[in-house]
Amino acid sequence: MKKLLLLILVIPLALVSCKKDDDDDLVLPTPYDQINVAQKQEAFVLLSTATWCGYCGEWGIPAFEGAFSGSNGVDSTRVNGVALHYSSSDPMYNSLSATIKTAMGIGGPPNLWIEFDNSYNLSPSGWSNAIKTRQNQTAPACGVGLYSKYSGGKYTIYVKVKYFSSMSGTYNLALYAFQNGVVNGQDINNVGTDPAYIHNRVLRAEVTNGSTWGTQLFSGTSPTADFTATYSYTPPTSIQSTNIHFVAVIYEMNSGSPVATINSNSY
Repeated sequence: MKKLLLLILVIPLALVSCKKDDDDDLVLPTPYDQINVAQKQEAFVLLSTATWCGYCGEWGIPAFEGAFSGSNGVDSTRVNGVALHYSSSDPMYNSLSATIKTAMGIGGPPNLWIEFDNSYNLSPSGWSNAIKTRQNQTAPACGVGLYSKYSGGKYTIYVKVKYFSSMSGTYNLALYAFQNGVVNGQDINNVGTDPAYIHNRVLRAEVTNGSTWGTQLFSGTSPTADFTATYSYTPPTSIQSTNIHFVAVIYEMNSGSPVATINSNSY
């Protein structure tokens, strides 16, 4: 009887011990597990624009927005970019936009820019073809993915960079916040001013550290492990806190300035 009682007492202890061992081996999921980074080339584009620019309303903004809706055969799922409202007389003016426009040598407005190429300023069809050419490139050396959550007036953004092949040099990760659905007047040639024009992809901020070109990923040889990081963005009270999205860009750097875009993605 005593042996039976002892056995009954030991069995639950063994079960508890086994459960603890199982718990110790359990790998808990992380937010980055939700991010799938595919080895696909995405295109990064910019538009210089202003509310007082009639050509912007006539063809600049429509051409820019057309890429994100798949016009002219562009893969809308693999194009990322922001609109630079660089003029101080524009109600959506942002000093970051002005800095990027100047540093990239972007003309206009309007000027359609892709991957450090300003030659498509007055050629929307050529710009669309350049996007498709970029998207058709294969086997990029790295890729980036992201997603965000909004709670209590703050966005939390999770970013993952995956290296597919060895890279050397200096590379930065920039994370730009942009806003869709911003209502402001827009001049349109041969039409006048549309007081309820809807502006999308309005650049608001850089999120990793507030600098124009973001934070350094590495300098030297690329690591083999994925890069993961979490950032936060609280919209200023001067703008609406809704319809905020993010685009992550990997820049190749030289002497503190970007010289190429390796890959990008949006959420």
